[in-house]
Amino acid sequence: MKHSGLDDRLDPILVRAAMRLEERMRLAYFRGNLTKYLDRIGLAKYIDEEKLLKGSLLDLQDDAAVAMAYCLRKARKRGYLKEALDELNMAELLQKETRIKTVVPSLKRQPELNKVQLQMVKGENKSSALTEEEKKELLKNFKVIK
Repeated sequence: MKHSGLDDRLDPILVRAAMRLEERMRLAYFRGNLTKYLDRIGLAKYIDEEKLLKGSLLDLQDDAAVAMAYCLRKARKRGYLKEALDELNMAELLQKETRIKTVVPSLKRQPELNKVQLQMVKGENKSSALTEEEKKELLKNFKVIK
């Protein structure tokens, strides 16, 4: 069964799968079960045993990305790419890429530059301009507790 257009989409799928794999590996590394994760998704058999025992995230990320690309290309050639992505828990990568549409505000909604101006507030601080007698008159109703 031939899938039209899938050969052209394989490279973007591989890039997105590698990014997701690195994110998931980072999460598994910080949780302390990176080698178990690689074993569960089936990539541990393609990576050197010494590197797996060492458990270095940077070394394993590179090797796992190369191993995953190898597995996905082989799966595409043999016709079971969907099953291979299911095993990696990345089957949603086969969906066509949907782009987020941004809404551009209409010309009616955009404010005109002439309308938006900074208005300076004019006035005075009335409480500081009060005389001593006016302050006493104002504070007559309040009790000062010391």
